[in-house]
Amino acid sequence: MNVKNIFKLCVIGSLGMATLGLTLAFNVSTAAAHGERSQEPFLRMRTAQWYDTRWNPQKTNINEEAMLSGKIHISEDWPRAVVKPNRTFINVGSPSSVFTRLSSKVNGVPMMTSGPMEIGGDYEYVIKLRGRLPGHHHIHPMLAVNGAGPIAGPGGWMDITGNYKDFTNPIKLLVGGTADTETAGLAAGLFWHVVWGSLGFFWIGWFMVRPMFLIRARVLAQEGGDELLNDPVDRYFAFAMLGVVFALIAIGFFYTDSQYPYTIPLQAGEPKIKSTHLKSDLTVKVLAADYDVPGRALRMTLQVTNSGEQPLRIGEFTTAGIRFLNKVGVANNNDPSYPAEIMAQDGLHIEDESPIMPGETKEVKLDSRDSLWEIQRLMDLVHDPDQRFGGLVMSWDETGNRHINSIAGNIIPVFTRATAG
Repeated sequence: MNVKNIFKLCVIGSLGMATLGLTLAFNVSTAAAHGERSQEPFLRMRTAQWYDTRWNPQKTNINEEAMLSGKIHISEDWPRAVVKPNRTFINVGSPSSVFTRLSSKVNGVPMMTSGPMEIGGDYEYVIKLRGRLPGHHHIHPMLAVNGAGPIAGPGGWMDITGNYKDFTNPIKLLVGGTADTETAGLAAGLFWHVVWGSLGFFWIGWFMVRPMFLIRARVLAQEGGDELLNDPVDRYFAFAMLGVVFALIAIGFFYTDSQYPYTIPLQAGEPKIKSTHLKSDLTVKVLAADYDVPGRALRMTLQVTNSGEQPLRIGEFTTAGIRFLNKVGVANNNDPSYPAEIMAQDGLHIEDESPIMPGETKEVKLDSRDSLWEIQRLMDLVHDPDQRFGGLVMSWDETGNRHINSIAGNIIPVFTRATAG
């Protein structure tokens, strides 16, 4: 490499560092939310169908408790491209560990480890949290599926106020006393980082001076160069370093064992969670569906049959945690704490709004129309290879009882607006 090339590289590197410096100086805005919108629509619509999600309270202080709760329906139309939920774990999606998790339960069973979920089953989860980092945070329930990754639920904003320095996370030890898990073992961790880091730098430094890397590389490039560098001193040094490493490992093990004689192994059990199932007097079948691309609307034709004893009215269609309601849904299931950015209160329209009478079978045309399809990037479903959608249809009887049906079907994209003849 000649002097001219070195000068070019220096100039390019300087410009790059200057650009990075300007970016850091002027673009200091933080990300407002997570990347759940980047997940494919078939993952968000046809795997875990979230409903009744609650963020309670939406404002808490450092060290105070909060709760994330709701329900999941595992879709019967689970995509073939996604690994079946034979091993799952309920988690929380947040921008770093802004909360600590105190406990989590699914259908009343403690969910300390992962376990299977049943296709078509319903599960109610309750996650208890403690405020840790102050700020305005976007929090999601999340279903982690082994082999498929995390599936994010609806996101809501939660505020944590106070000073992080005041945060503590005490736990009661089995041998008596308490420990603050926020700081427990910090000194030991820093100590071993310094020890192993220093040992690594010492190892590298030894070969930097006997001789330096560039000189060794040139010697090795020559024929028989490895013999020239075969110094017995280096071999003795390597054996000495190996002995030091084994000695440090042994000392660390025996010291830790003497300090903590009672330990519990990592849990490897599997919780057995009994699923529940959606209850509805309404039978729903998707006859046809299309997505109006210019109008940003999912239009469905459903065949519905009321096998109950009371008239039923459809009031909500929810998919990917996004809720489309009409006046029936607003009157029966309007949650003012639900994030406004993922709820369309006038987004569900029915061509025939008359109730579905007991014993009646008829076709119902639903139109869920809102800009949320584009904002939440769900309109990308028209690019999916199988072009299918899924969601939950909710209806109510005259006494206010809710009936929930999981639906799924093929969808046809429509790229032109219909014009009057």
